[in-house]
Amino acid sequence: MCLLVQVDDALMSKEEMAAAAKENDKKLKNLEAELAQLQEDLSTSERQRKAVEGERDELQEEINNSSSSK
Repeated sequence: MCLLVQVDDALMSKEEMAAAAKENDKKLKNLEAELAQLQEDLSTSERQRKAVEGERDELQEEINNSSSSK
């Protein structure tokens, strides 16, 4: 009887481990998707920053040119 209890416990443990592994895989996929989105957001932010810096530099150049022509 004791052996049957051990086998039953082992099977339950195996099922619990399989369920935990499945849940971990699901979490991993969600984290990978979130990482991909964050990387995309970072790229967008970097492009926008460069564009704004370019505009800033152009405006500064216009200010410098108008100041030197006075």
